[in-house]
Amino acid sequence: MTRSRFASDGTRHALTIDVEEWFHDDWRPNRGLDWDRLPSTVVPEVEHVLELLDGAGARATFFVLGDVARRQPGLVRRIAELGHEVASHGYAHVKVAAQTRAQFAADVRHSREILADAIGIAVEGYRAPYFISSPRELWATEVLAELGFRYDAGYVPVRWMPYIGCEIPRAPYRLPSGLWEFPLPFAEAFGGWNLPYAGGGPMFRFLPYRTMRRFLLRHEAELGPAVVYLHPWELTPTTRALPDTPRHVRLWKRLGRARTLPSLRRLLADFHFAPIREVHADKLAA
Repeated sequence: MTRSRFASDGTRHALTIDVEEWFHDDWRPNRGLDWDRLPSTVVPEVEHVLELLDGAGARATFFVLGDVARRQPGLVRRIAELGHEVASHGYAHVKVAAQTRAQFAADVRHSREILADAIGIAVEGYRAPYFISSPRELWATEVLAELGFRYDAGYVPVRWMPYIGCEIPRAPYRLPSGLWEFPLPFAEAFGGWNLPYAGGGPMFRFLPYRTMRRFLLRHEAELGPAVVYLHPWELTPTTRALPDTPRHVRLWKRLGRARTLPSLRRLLADFHFAPIREVHADKLAA
């Protein structure tokens, strides 16, 4: 892939991919009971991402859900064999706030064991489904440290409220437990409002690419590498939803999907990407 004239100064940013099935965002009271009978789409979706990264000479950290690894161990091995990092996204795609400490530990431990069996090496990184969104949930990072993880890349206490971002670290930092936190970047824009611009969910699909590029270049100049993320299912033109999925969730997943693939192609042309374990190797070795 030809580098764009808008390309960065050569800083390697951390590209992260959250690997889950379309049905793992399950809002039903008896969630998960029919997952084994539902059609899987994750293999072609991830293969598409792998093809795009190979064409751009980029590598990434894939946060793989344990339930995906159980069904598709060959896909997990392929990710690792292509030089990407495999990390944990938990097992059953449950919010941290919906679990007890013991339940969270069991979920994460189960995921890590399945992933390690698939790739033959220890898994060091974690990102929570739906992220860790409140300081009240930081007990989860203590559990991760106890289980031997080296880093978390999913503490996102900043949403949209203005000026709160001034109080939240924007650069990587080490928690009291010893666990490294690699936060997602955000920009204070539009009169102080916090804009989590760097990837999956609405940002790839709603923001003009030039806006995302401008914020990422600013982050690069002021703080160094950023963590960018997306879901493979966001690159497909069609959406699937389970019964009882809330209307706002259906809308959130449907809007702007035609913008995602062109924006990702431009991002891969403008910036250099590598796995978290390489971008922040100096910190993880400390």
